[in-house]
Amino acid sequence: MNVLRAVVGILGLAMLGLVAWAAFAMQDLHGTFLDQLAVVTTLPWGIATLADLYIGFVFFSIIVFLTERSWMVAALWALPIFILGNIWSAVWLVIRLPHLAKQLSKPDWPTS
Repeated sequence: MNVLRAVVGILGLAMLGLVAWAAFAMQDLHGTFLDQLAVVTTLPWGIATLADLYIGFVFFSIIVFLTERSWMVAALWALPIFILGNIWSAVWLVIRLPHLAKQLSKPDWPTS
């Protein structure tokens, strides 16, 4: 379990590094984030990739709501996913992975 948590943590940090790199990489050549996003949303694969990303955020938020005991706690974990993305999902996984594994091993999940 600790190895899996370490892998998720390392991948989350790698995503954070990529986001930081993209935020500061060659803005004078490629424009700001919003300029680049405007270009991406004109491309079919850009739209498909963004749709895949945000639908994945919805799916992950559903998992958060199914596994957290309180709706308020679930909302506090799930809402930042739509802003911080999979980096926040990785934080939640690193913290909640033992509980999640225990919850998934129950035969009557998610009705309990």
